[in-house]
Amino acid sequence: MRILSTRKLSPRKVADELSPGFAQPPVSPSGPGGPGSAQGPRADQLEATRQIVEAVRLRGDEAVAEFTRKFDWPGARRDNLRTPRSQMQAALKSLGTAQRRALEAAIENARAFHGQTLPRDFLLPVAEGLVAGQRFTPVDSVGIHVPAFTAPLPSSLIMAAVPAQAAGVKRIAVATPPDKRGRPQAGILAAAALLGLDEIYRIAGAQAIAAFAYGTSSIQRVDKVIGAGNIYVALAKAMVFGVVGIDGFYGPSEVVVVADESADPTIAASELLAQAEHSSDALSVLVSWSAKLVRAVRAELEAWAKRSKQPASRRVRESVAARAALVQTRDEGEATEVVNAFAPEHLVLMVADPAALLEKVRHAGCILMGQSSPVAVSDYAAGPSHLLPTGRTARFSSGLGVIDFMKRSSVVSVSPAWLRRFGPVVETLARMEGLPEHARSISLRLRAYRKRS
Repeated sequence: MRILSTRKLSPRKVADELSPGFAQPPVSPSGPGGPGSAQGPRADQLEATRQIVEAVRLRGDEAVAEFTRKFDWPGARRDNLRTPRSQMQAALKSLGTAQRRALEAAIENARAFHGQTLPRDFLLPVAEGLVAGQRFTPVDSVGIHVPAFTAPLPSSLIMAAVPAQAAGVKRIAVATPPDKRGRPQAGILAAAALLGLDEIYRIAGAQAIAAFAYGTSSIQRVDKVIGAGNIYVALAKAMVFGVVGIDGFYGPSEVVVVADESADPTIAASELLAQAEHSSDALSVLVSWSAKLVRAVRAELEAWAKRSKQPASRRVRESVAARAALVQTRDEGEATEVVNAFAPEHLVLMVADPAALLEKVRHAGCILMGQSSPVAVSDYAAGPSHLLPTGRTARFSSGLGVIDFMKRSSVVSVSPAWLRRFGPVVETLARMEGLPEHARSISLRLRAYRKRS
């Protein structure tokens, strides 16, 4: 793990050290890596994705089935890509009582939260004779990609589908990888059944993104593609953007824990370890102005590495060794500067007065308040979506929400009196820009008003 200090580096330099090359677009062909990495994707990854997307665009179901056979399920055919309802019901019945109740609670909390975030249409009197406003309408259809390779993620389906449903999206299609026998992960199918979804396809990866974007004989195209995945999913989303809308690109998961002397070092260390569990390139960072706490957390991480020998812990050890960092600042102000420069996906304020520190935070995807608020709560059951900006993109983007499934239309209404007063202004501006027909569209109306009066 890395040890950094603002006595040697400025807060911004610390942030740069945590994510070198962050200015690199996440899907640009500049070298090895993946979304959120310092160098971007490799040329062979770009070419492989391009070939898959183009094949699906040209050959539809035949290509989707071909790639599904190659990567996931040998029995895939063009006529069996959709998951039978019997599989979904069987998956739901296979759940234990505690598992079903957990999924239902997560869905209930998400619906309660997103239901309160719906934007409201409005019309406002801007001036006498001029009314302007906005109207919000949902997209008609959404395709959700739910990965299940490193771990099955029914929570990711909930976090994407519930805000879409709250927005009023009529059609929600889901793509998720099957096993070698053609069965998607049972938890994902069960979650889909509880959500009332039944258009579930046994496909994944770049071929699923392309099928959603272009449509096939059996898969109707969608208006927007949502969800995380590997490098090939991210590249495919970039390639089809414009044909369909996309939510964004998701790189390796991140957490920054800001802690003071009141924090329990064992709990602080556990938060870093939990984030490292996502992948070997997940980024786990402690920022503190307490030298004692930094030393204690380091000791906790080293002790965990020595005693944890299970195969499942290998990914965590690799992540901590390569990507974890302990940052000591001189004071709370510098800690906040590091946070705002880094713009983390998850930020845990493990301090005595998190509300006071919250006021100073400008950039973060999800902010967890206090020692009793672990990231795992927001990952599963707090309500807001866990599909969050990574790779320092929280500087200009937000977590997935209802608004991502809606469009905003401007509404304008002007009276004849207003047009008589301001029409000449519009005519003048139009002529300044060399657009005579724009000016004529005003003058014709003004002339008609004069004839009537």
